[in-house]
Amino acid sequence: MTCLSYNFVFFGFVLFLRMPNIEKLALPIWCYQNEKSLRFAFSQWKNLKTLIIAHEHSFSGRFDFKAVGESCSNLTNLKYLGRLEEYTSREIVSYLHSLKRLSLRCFLVSSIAVYRFITGLPNLTILNVSHCKNPYDYFLPIAKSIDNYVITAATQKLEKFITCPHDCMICKDRCRYSLSYLAEVWRNDEIKELEF
Repeated sequence: MTCLSYNFVFFGFVLFLRMPNIEKLALPIWCYQNEKSLRFAFSQWKNLKTLIIAHEHSFSGRFDFKAVGESCSNLTNLKYLGRLEEYTSREIVSYLHSLKRLSLRCFLVSSIAVYRFITGLPNLTILNVSHCKNPYDYFLPIAKSIDNYVITAATQKLEKFITCPHDCMICKDRCRYSLSYLAEVWRNDEIKELEF
């Protein structure tokens, strides 16, 4: 692990000094240290293009998207796993302007947050909301609960808006959000650049 040419690394804070040129990074739910260490780590990863975050506010607190946005101007791909709070969607829109591909696969997200991403991220071309559930609409799969204004905005702006089919077996099998389920599927994605 001493070679500086690795393009991908599974996150470990001891690696950030040895791996300044990583392009793809996965942050598991347990890895967050503190705001200062995250800010320093991201300041070292100027070439980061893809970030996969498993995040749960109750375990790890708030994630510092401002630090990512200030340091990682090449970041074009983001996958976020966990319940997406409204303030988190606002921070992503505020600080990650270069995002082209965003996957919110297999977690809780509101229609308002989906709309915010579509209209607020100027470079967004692909949005994946497969197997997501709306916590404000009786935990219905997001594809069944999305309002017409979201569909209209998506079809007018995005090259690709990915939802699961209405008869999706994954959504039927999962009655509610589950951390163990996320642990099993975080490597998969309908967006090629976000597969692990």
